[in-house]
Amino acid sequence: MSQPSGWYDDPQNPANLRYWDGVLWSDHVVPKQAAPPQPAPQPLGPTDSPSAAAPWSTPPQPMAPGTYSAPPTNYGYGAAPELSTWAPMGRVTTDGRSIAEPWQRLLAAILDNLILGIVTAAITFPLWRDFVAAYVRWIQDLVNNPTAPEPDMAEVTTMVQDTLGPNILWITLITLGISLVYQTFFLVRSGATPGKMALRIRVRRTARPGPLTVAEALRRQALDVGLQVLGAVPVISLLTPMVSILDKLWLLWDPRRQTLHDKIADTVVEQTPKPGMP
Repeated sequence: MSQPSGWYDDPQNPANLRYWDGVLWSDHVVPKQAAPPQPAPQPLGPTDSPSAAAPWSTPPQPMAPGTYSAPPTNYGYGAAPELSTWAPMGRVTTDGRSIAEPWQRLLAAILDNLILGIVTAAITFPLWRDFVAAYVRWIQDLVNNPTAPEPDMAEVTTMVQDTLGPNILWITLITLGISLVYQTFFLVRSGATPGKMALRIRVRRTARPGPLTVAEALRRQALDVGLQVLGAVPVISLLTPMVSILDKLWLLWDPRRQTLHDKIADTVVEQTPKPGMP
C-alpha cells in the first residue's frame, strides 16, 4: 500500500516539509517554523492621521516544538500533518539498514575466491611444482609422439600420487589457513572483505552494527571449515558438497537473506551506506 499524499518531513532537509503526491516527492517545500514577524510600524508624522496608517496585526509567535506552520495556499494542497514517519522499502535490518541483494553476495564471493586462489597458488607452488612438471612432460610426450598409445587411468593416478600425493594434506591445510586469516582479518577490521568492499556490502551481527569480533568471525566460518575437514572422510565426503550448496542457497528464501553460516554466527550482510550517510 502506497503512502497517501500530503506534507511530510523533507528527506533532504529535516527543517522543511515536502509534499508527497502519492507516487513521487514534489518540488514544493515549506519550512516547519512559522513565517518571520512583520516589521513594526513606523511612528506617525505630524501630518499623518491615525486612519491613514496601515492596519498592523500582531506578529506571529514562534511555534511550539512538534507543530508545523500551514503550507502556502497557492499550491492547492492540504495542510501538513502534525507528525509523520517514512518506512524504508525492501528487506532491512532491525535498525533500518538495507540488506544486501543475493547478486551482490555472489559477485563478492567470486572476487574473494579469485584473490584467495592467486594468493594460495603462489604460497603453495613449491608443494605442487613437481606435479606441474610431470604433467607438462606428459603433455609434451603426447604431442611429440602422437602415435603412442594413450596412458590408461591407472598410469595417470600413479603419476598424481607420486608427485602430488605426499603434499595434498599440507596444501589443504595451508589453503584452509589462508582463507581463515583472510576472512577473519577483514571482517574484524572493517566488516567486509575486498570482494564485499567492491560490491558495497558488509557483515554485521543481526542486533548490532559494526565489525565482528575475532570469535564471531571464526564462528561464521565454522561450517565451511567443518565441511572441508569432513570432505576427506570416505562416504561422508559425498554429502558435504550438497550441504555446501544448501548453505549458499539458503539466503534465497530466508527473510533476512541469511545463509546457514550466517545463522550459526547470528550475522547478516547489509548494504554499505553511501558517503556522507551514517
